[in-house]
Amino acid sequence: MSELENNKKRAIVSFWIFGLCNNFGYVIMLSAAYDLISKDSSKDDVYCGKRSTGAILLADVLPSLAIKLVAPTFIHKIHYNVKVSSAAFISLASFVMVASSTNFTLILFGVALAAVSSGLGEVTFLALTSHFERSVITSWSSGTGFAGIFGSTLYLAFNLFLSPSQTIYLMIIVPCIELITYWFILVRPATLNEPPGGFEPLLETEECSVTVTEVKYTDTGRLASLKHTLTKFLLGIKDLRYYMGSLFLVYCSEYLINQGMFEIMWYKNISWSIKVQYRVYQVVYQVGVTISRSSASFIHFHRIHVFSILQFLNLIVFSCEARYQFIPSIWITIILILYEGLLGGACYVNAFYAIYNEVPAHHREYSLGLASVSDSFGIVLAGILSTFIHNYICKFRVQ
Repeated sequence: MSELENNKKRAIVSFWIFGLCNNFGYVIMLSAAYDLISKDSSKDDVYCGKRSTGAILLADVLPSLAIKLVAPTFIHKIHYNVKVSSAAFISLASFVMVASSTNFTLILFGVALAAVSSGLGEVTFLALTSHFERSVITSWSSGTGFAGIFGSTLYLAFNLFLSPSQTIYLMIIVPCIELITYWFILVRPATLNEPPGGFEPLLETEECSVTVTEVKYTDTGRLASLKHTLTKFLLGIKDLRYYMGSLFLVYCSEYLINQGMFEIMWYKNISWSIKVQYRVYQVVYQVGVTISRSSASFIHFHRIHVFSILQFLNLIVFSCEARYQFIPSIWITIILILYEGLLGGACYVNAFYAIYNEVPAHHREYSLGLASVSDSFGIVLAGILSTFIHNYICKFRVQ
């Protein structure tokens, strides 16, 4: 095996691990959401309690969204060594804080740290893919998908004989693996040490379906720099609107289901408790995400808006189930949740795969980071709406 082929394989493995580790904390916090909102309660199961898991969702995504919004304007000036190491250490701190705290405010702060780590990591690693062959995009996406099933399954399994806090303490090993992979497995190309390039507006060509209108700057100083950054940001959104819009809708719909419906879709005619049912739902959802996020190596879809529309229809079905309880068996619900995960993962991987292929190389790094903002906006909206939906439906559901 030549050195070039060996480096390529190491890059593919490394980005799979990066995807796994980066999304792991995010997944753990959502899998533990029901336990975290009732951590200060003496009851084992709190049905329609005073808090919704939407509070955990907001803490798990708002800081990530803030990072994604501001990072594209300055993060390219920071070396990847610093960015990757910072993301890993922040993740480690989040696990320690959430596991050791019983105060809900401190728990939310710990969850927020996990979100900061995830947001910083996603912007960093998606940008890092621009220094490698396109195969690492699929590898990264597969790793993020596997983080879902791996994290949610581990949390479900360990809680059979450990407390939620003890389980979260064990997860400290994950950011350590991320650091080991970056420093000792990935062969980092020399381009990482090159000074960052300036903004090069794109011109419409036959080879590029995603374009940016040419912009000329004559002003100087901070005002010109701010105008430059803002114009670049707005033009990027304009030219990526199809992908960003699809990602926004699919993520808003699925997280309204996951954090607005899961905790109140409780079947009383089975032996599983409310907490166990919630954990099982999370595992099944992540199985679907994992399968579809790993599919880009075999099949590609160009009309990704179809996934968004189908996911919105799923939201209607699950809303009716949470309100009217018309689905007779939990197994039917589990199949629908698997389908929900398949749609969300397929939209994600096909959107970023298309952006990688359609955006010219000199603008690809920025575009990949910018597109990641749209799913976070969808999740934030879902977190806000889920609290109101939870309270509304709970008026009609009797424990």
